[in-house]
Amino acid sequence: MHQSKLLDLLRKLSPKQLSRAGDFVASPYFNKNRDNILFFNYLQKYAPDFDHKNLVRETAIQKIATEKPLDEKSLAYLMSQLIKLLETFLSVENLLEDGFEMPFALLKKYHLLGLQRHRKPAEDAIEKMMEKVPFRNAEYFRNKVIFKNLQYERSGPMLEGFDKMLMEASAALDVHFFVEKLRYACSMENLNAVLNTNYESQFINKILEWTSTDVFQEITAIKIYRDIYLLLKNTENADGFKEVRNLLHQNENCFYPAETKQLYTLLLNYCTRRINRFNDGHFWHEYLEINKLLLENGLIFENGHLPPWRYTNLVTVGLRTGQADWTHDFIHRFRGKLAEEYAENLFRYNLAQYHYHQRDFDRAQRELVHVEFTDVLLNVGARSLLIKIYFETGQDELLLSYLEATRIFLLRNNLLDGHLKQQMKKFVEYCGKLVKAEGDAARLRELREKLPSAQEVMHRDWLAAMLGKR
Repeated sequence: MHQSKLLDLLRKLSPKQLSRAGDFVASPYFNKNRDNILFFNYLQKYAPDFDHKNLVRETAIQKIATEKPLDEKSLAYLMSQLIKLLETFLSVENLLEDGFEMPFALLKKYHLLGLQRHRKPAEDAIEKMMEKVPFRNAEYFRNKVIFKNLQYERSGPMLEGFDKMLMEASAALDVHFFVEKLRYACSMENLNAVLNTNYESQFINKILEWTSTDVFQEITAIKIYRDIYLLLKNTENADGFKEVRNLLHQNENCFYPAETKQLYTLLLNYCTRRINRFNDGHFWHEYLEINKLLLENGLIFENGHLPPWRYTNLVTVGLRTGQADWTHDFIHRFRGKLAEEYAENLFRYNLAQYHYHQRDFDRAQRELVHVEFTDVLLNVGARSLLIKIYFETGQDELLLSYLEATRIFLLRNNLLDGHLKQQMKKFVEYCGKLVKAEGDAARLRELREKLPSAQEVMHRDWLAAMLGKR
């Protein structure tokens, strides 16, 4: 049973969910087969891993004390029944957590039963709930569509004269549709840029035209998604960036946290495209400011931890934008937010980056001594930094020896991404040529002319700067 769908499902339930699932299975409203209860109780003893030897099929058949003796066939049937019960349990849990699904279902039932006196208090309760909900995202407008449609059904579609409820239901549907279409369009355009895909959002030009009117521009979700889409579609035009960034910051509470994070991610990707495509240095600052917002509202963390690539990335950007004090504080303040298994290595490596930026090469080198090369990308980063230090401090013999050691490391390493490996190999090769060309004006001129592009070689800007000093 260890690889069964049933145990896969049980492993995903939290201790509280398992406890509630036990109550659910024991409820005669949902389950009248006592063997299902006995089977669940037997399995629950082996939570949370569910990998005990007593969960082997042959052993379980002997040990599960069901009212009817088990064999392979009856155990398979019992497992199937329990999965169905747990699926119903998860559906009910979702219904209870949603907040609107049950009130909507109750309102619909009152309508079907003809209990008009019961409908009005139920409608009033839903209206109060909708007023209190802070979000004004696509899901909010979907709920509004459902509610307005239920109200329209109550008023009676054959009612003579003007029906206000029909107009409100139709208007709510328009808003929901536009928010969702623009949201999908943003995701498609982002993927087209990041992954070079060919998504096309149907009718997007018409939607942009319709949503340009004042009535829809007043709806924050529509304006934000529309403006972000236009930025992603037209990377060369950055005029509206600050406006939409500020609008999102002022209205973060209109969206669920995960959706707010996704919106900021779209803006971060736009910043990256401006930097890569137009070499627009201003967007390094914008990139950092958005990440500061994500740090402030806690959206940058994943399962309570700061992703290691984000930690190092922000150190790099902080130093690049001249915010050394902020970067030093960030390195120390968020050290504790890194996962324990790589916290010390990342902390030391990024502290070395900081000291290198401050031209304190000795301290940078001392920090690198504490870095254990357990991660291949961290290994490459630390090697690159050490090469720069050796070069800039004139330790030519040590540098040449280390370049050869790094060349052999790259040759033998099969875990590093192929393109990244080639960029690093070019960097090592070029550093060797550069140090050997010391004092040879003709050779240095040739190296300047043949300096590879940033796509071909790692740390191109640094190489260009070193060439300029020789």
